Amino acid sequence: MDWKRELEEHQADSLSVAVIRNFQIADTVAQGDGVTAHTRFQAASVSKMVFAAAVLRLAAEGRLSLEDDIGRYLGELPLHNAEGRPARATVRQVLAHTAGFGVHGFYGYGHGEELPTTAQIVLGEPPCNSPKVVQEYRPGEHWAYSGGGFMLLQNCVENISGLPFADFMERAVLSPLEMGDSTYRQDVMEHIAKGYTTDWNPVPGGHQLMPEQAAAGLWTTAVDLAKFGIHLQNILRGKAGIIPRALVEEMVTPQHGDVLDLEDTACRTGLGCYIKQLYGETYFGHSGSNVGFKALVNFSVQNGKGCCVLVNADAAAPLRRRIQDFFLGA
Repeated sequence: MDWKRELEEHQADSLSVAVIRNFQIADTVAQGDGVTAHTRFQAASVSKMVFAAAVLRLAAEGRLSLEDDIGRYLGELPLHNAEGRPARATVRQVLAHTAGFGVHGFYGYGHGEELPTTAQIVLGEPPCNSPKVVQEYRPGEHWAYSGGGFMLLQNCVENISGLPFADFMERAVLSPLEMGDSTYRQDVMEHIAKGYTTDWNPVPGGHQLMPEQAAAGLWTTAVDLAKFGIHLQNILRGKAGIIPRALVEEMVTPQHGDVLDLEDTACRTGLGCYIKQLYGETYFGHSGSNVGFKALVNFSVQNGKGCCVLVNADAAAPLRRRIQDFFLGA
C-alpha cells in the first residue's frame, strides 16, 4: 500500500500496524513524522477488550465471579434503573453489553479541565460531561453497547484491588504481557501521536483526556496489542497464560443470540470483544473511536492470524478495514 497517500486521503498523518501470522508478529508498519513502533496511540474502545482480560483474571483468582451482581462490589455507590428502583446485573452481562445500562460512549476532556472521578462519571455529577449511568432495560433482554457499564466495572475493580485503576491494569495485564509501551494513565506525554478531527483540524492539546479508562483510556501501540492477542491465542491452543483456557474460551463464545451489524460486519458479542467470520475463519476483536483516533484489532480463534491498526484521525475509520483486508484478506 502507498501509506502516505492512504493517510492523506483519510486526513491522517500517522499510523501503527502489526500483523500476526502463525502466532507471531510477522509485519509491522510505523508511518508518520517521527513515528516508530513505540509511538503510542489512543486505543479508544479497544481498551474494553484489554480490561475484560483483567476482569477474567480476577475471576480466575476467585476475587469475583462472572455471575455475581455488580452491586456486590460497588460499595456505597447507588445503582438504579429508569424508574429509580435498585438495578441488578451480573459481571458477565456488563462485559457482554447485555446488562441494560446506558451511556454509549464518552467525549473526553480538554487539557486544563478538571477530571471527574470514577464515581462522578457513574453518577453523572460535575465535572463529568456525560449522563448518569442508569439501567434502561431488563438485564439479559438484548444487546446494547454501554461504555457506562464498563465504568461501573472500573469502580468495582478499583474497590476489589484497592489500587488506582492504571496501576491495577499494569499489574494484571500490561506488565505480565510485556506491553511496555502501553498505559491507562492520562498524564502520558512522551512518544504519543497527535489526533485530528475532520478537515485536518488538530485536536486541541493533541488529544482528549479520558478518565473513563476502562472504557476508552488505553494508550498503546499496534505491537503491544499484537502481544495481547497472541497471548490469548496461545492460551486457546493450550499454553499457560494469565487467564485459564476455560475463561478465554468463554471470552470468545457468543453471550447472546443477537446478531449485530457493526461497521458492516455481522458479529456476536463475547466478553469484552466481538466474534465474527472474516476471511473464512472465526475472529475475535474490537474497534475503537476516540476524538482524533481510530483503532481496530482482530485475532483468529484457531489459526494464529491477526491484525492491529491504530490511526490518528476521525476520518480514518474506513482505512482501518482497508489495512486489515490488505494483510489478512489475501
